Amino acid sequence: MLVRLVGTDEVDLPLPTDLRYDIADPYAVCMTFYLGPHATTQWVLGRDLLMSGQQRLTGLGDVRAWPSRRLGVSKVCISIGPLDEAVVLEARALALDAFLRRTLDLVPLGTEHRHLDMDDIADRLLSAPGEPHP
Repeated sequence: MLVRLVGTDEVDLPLPTDLRYDIADPYAVCMTFYLGPHATTQWVLGRDLLMSGQQRLTGLGDVRAWPSRRLGVSKVCISIGPLDEAVVLEARALALDAFLRRTLDLVPLGTEHRHLDMDDIADRLLSAPGEPHP
C-alpha cells in the first residue's frame, strides 16, 4: 500500500507502507513505513480507530483518523502527535477498507476477546523488567 505524508508546508511525499494484522493481537493493526532503503518505522493503531475513521473524525488525544477527499479520491487521514506538530498520513480509502475487511473475515467485530491469550498477557505483566519471557 502507498500512503502519502502530507503537511501544511506543501509536504506531499509517497510512503510505501505494509499493513499487518495478527489475530494474537486482535485489536491492533501494525503499519510499517519504509522511509528509505534501510530505514523503517512502525505504528500500532487500533483497528476500530481505522474502521471508524473511514466514516467520521475519531480518536482521542494525539491519535486521530477521519475521512477526506482529494482530487476526487476518497481518503482516510491518520494523524499522530499534538495538533500543532502532528504527522498526517493519507491512505486511499478503498485500499484501507479492503485490508480491514480481510481482518474482519479473520476476527469479526465483537469477538476480539476470544483471541486473546490471557495467561500470556498475565505472564508478561508479572515478569520483572528485563526478565526473559518463556
